[in-house]
Amino acid sequence: MDTKKIPWEKLRENVSCKYLARDEDKNFQIDIIKLDPNIKFDEHSHPDVEWVYILQGSMSDERGEYFAGDFIINKKGSKHIVSSGAEGCEILCCWCGKVLPT
Repeated sequence: MDTKKIPWEKLRENVSCKYLARDEDKNFQIDIIKLDPNIKFDEHSHPDVEWVYILQGSMSDERGEYFAGDFIINKKGSKHIVSSGAEGCEILCCWCGKVLPT
């Protein structure tokens, strides 16, 4: 799969996504997500595990700041508030379930 040929789809203001893979039976997905610079999300929770690999730029949450090459694991039931850095970021994100506002 050539991800450069997959179009960006706007998820909401300041957030775009390239949908890579879905398994509806397991409620599992893999996406590339792009966050514009200096945005902050409301607190949300993950009903199941989420894995995040920073491809470009930086992002942060209550646990710290993450840069290209960093890998983050958000455990089942975890909550966090995510902010993008001054240059924004692109992440490879794999997760199960729906992200829920808290």
